[in-house]
Amino acid sequence: MNTISIPDGENGAMITYTDNEVARMVADLKYCKERSGLLGEANTSLSKDIGKLRNLVRDFFSEVEWVAGEQTVSKTDVNELLESIGALRLTTTYGGSFTITGTFQVEAEDEDEAASMFTEHVDVNFYEGDITIDDTTTDDVSEDY
Repeated sequence: MNTISIPDGENGAMITYTDNEVARMVADLKYCKERSGLLGEANTSLSKDIGKLRNLVRDFFSEVEWVAGEQTVSKTDVNELLESIGALRLTTTYGGSFTITGTFQVEAEDEDEAASMFTEHVDVNFYEGDITIDDTTTDDVSEDY
């Protein structure tokens, strides 16, 4: 069995391949080359689509006003461009305050303990972004609520 050693380029170690492994890689490359020839029409269509996208982006930047080699572009205009080429639009981070009203029931020795149990152990989850609970209060804690 013959081997071929090649430096991996990242840490200077040598990678050793057997002649069978090299033959299999060459066969895979030939297959890929043949396959790309079979996909010639699809590749041509893809190349045309990429060319159209490039032209849309170039047109966008050529139509804005350049001052001393710089320009200002609005997010709305960029989002229109992105949408026109089928890309995801840029998003904006929004924030606000919120109020959650609800009821709870716990077993406790008295109203103060019940209120304390709630405020110390309540958890609010928001899976779409970040949330901060600034204050937790209890109202109307009474027996047999």
